[in-house]
Amino acid sequence: MAKAATPATKKAAPRAKAPAKAGATKAAPARNPATVKAAKDHPIRDQLAATRDTIKTEAGKKAASLKDEATTLANQASTKARDAATKGKDKAAEAVGSLAKMLEDSAGTVDSKFGKQYGDYARSAASTVAGLASTLDQKDLDELAASTRDFVKKSPAVAVGAAAVIGFVLARMLKGSNNG
Repeated sequence: MAKAATPATKKAAPRAKAPAKAGATKAAPARNPATVKAAKDHPIRDQLAATRDTIKTEAGKKAASLKDEATTLANQASTKARDAATKGKDKAAEAVGSLAKMLEDSAGTVDSKFGKQYGDYARSAASTVAGLASTLDQKDLDELAASTRDFVKKSPAVAVGAAAVIGFVLARMLKGSNNG
């Protein structure tokens, strides 16, 4: 028997190449030093850097100037506030002194209406108030502030009560002076 002819084997078709991976692209050619130097000597970039440096310098100068002005204004405000507080302290000392004199003057009336014992209370209160007026007059603001802080730390309840009484008295005095 004759051998059947085998068909000729076909040559396999060439395979298509797989697409290249994203990271597998060709490396960029190395720059030569002339190209690097040309990029560094770019005139617009140099001008931008110079402008940035000028702006930074001017901003620093302006910030320092504004800081100096703020310090000057703060010092002026502090001086004016201290002067106002000193005037207020002097007026308060004067008012407390007047109150002490009024209490002393009314002690005689209290003697005659309520008895000698109550008159002595009025004289004692007048003496205490006069001592307070003297203390206010003699001490400066810093000493008064320190004394007040110490007193409030030692006796907070008394300090709150005294503040309420002083506030009431000042409100009455201001209301009386506004009415005429």
